Amino acid sequence: MAINIKDYPNQVRANLKANLKYDIFYYRFRHDQKAYYGIIDYSNKTWNKKDRIQNAEIELLKAKKEAENKIDTDATINQIVTLYFETLKDGTYKKSRKSYYERKVERSLGNKKAKNILPMHIQKIINKNIKDGDSPRTAKQAIEVLSPAFNIARANRIVTHNPCQDVKIELPKAKKIVVNATDRLTSIYQAIIKLYENDPYYRAFFLLALQGRRKGEIMNLRWEDISFAYDYYFLADTKNDEEQKVFLPPNVKEALLHFKKESGWVFESPIDPTKRLSDAKRQTAKLKKELGDWFTMHYTRNVMVSAMAEKGIDAIHMSGALGHNDPNTITKYLTMNYMQGSKIASDMIQK
Repeated sequence: MAINIKDYPNQVRANLKANLKYDIFYYRFRHDQKAYYGIIDYSNKTWNKKDRIQNAEIELLKAKKEAENKIDTDATINQIVTLYFETLKDGTYKKSRKSYYERKVERSLGNKKAKNILPMHIQKIINKNIKDGDSPRTAKQAIEVLSPAFNIARANRIVTHNPCQDVKIELPKAKKIVVNATDRLTSIYQAIIKLYENDPYYRAFFLLALQGRRKGEIMNLRWEDISFAYDYYFLADTKNDEEQKVFLPPNVKEALLHFKKESGWVFESPIDPTKRLSDAKRQTAKLKKELGDWFTMHYTRNVMVSAMAEKGIDAIHMSGALGHNDPNTITKYLTMNYMQGSKIASDMIQK
């Protein structure tokens, strides 16, 4: 039966009106861009006017509470992804994933209802992005956004399953084999000292890379984050969005002191001091020429952690050196020393 608003001329309070007798009430309010309305009928009650109004106000509050807790089973992908991004701290990880979603996923899926999405819809996007030039690891960012968003949706009974679990991405084996890691570590160190003996700026830059720091972590380092008195520095914007306190090695400290400032970017742009260094391609090419084509900045992480393994250092410390919060991640960078491991096993058996 349609509600005739003219039957409720008496304004009781915001969102609540009454008929002439104050025994039937009409409420209407909005929540999350949706309108909610209804009738509260006390015409068969013997309450006085004051009691009827008080009870109608209570019913209005209940209706608003129910609306706030109501699960939107028609939520779109954009809505559940927004819920996921709200759980992330502002930083590099959130920024990069949000950018990829907006550029490569949103147009195809954003306005579709989450409950109607099947694995094939996501698989189609992954395949297209790879075909358009994304590497499988880059295309995997779509899953890294959608999967936790669907988990949130499932927890809130918006969907019954996470379709990302059935999407397949063949990732190439990216780990480079490090042979004689300790020797390679020594070679990299000597090349850095040789090329940048008189250039403390890039000597510090590449020595930090040799300590296991990612390029972005080095470039984002600020003078305010370094404690020269206590030999440590903070990484405020890391890949896993954790603030990390890291040991400041003596050789890096010595180089930094040559161009130390009170504040600002440590590795500031040579063109505009108000901005940070944008890349180190030319200097990396010099080291590559000195060492060989096998050298890259990121490869130093593989070399460093494999050299640590050769020295028998525990995995938990290797993970800490690379800035991982999950010790299992170390396997991406660590080259297993099968020769040494099998020899240890053989020695144990013989003993």
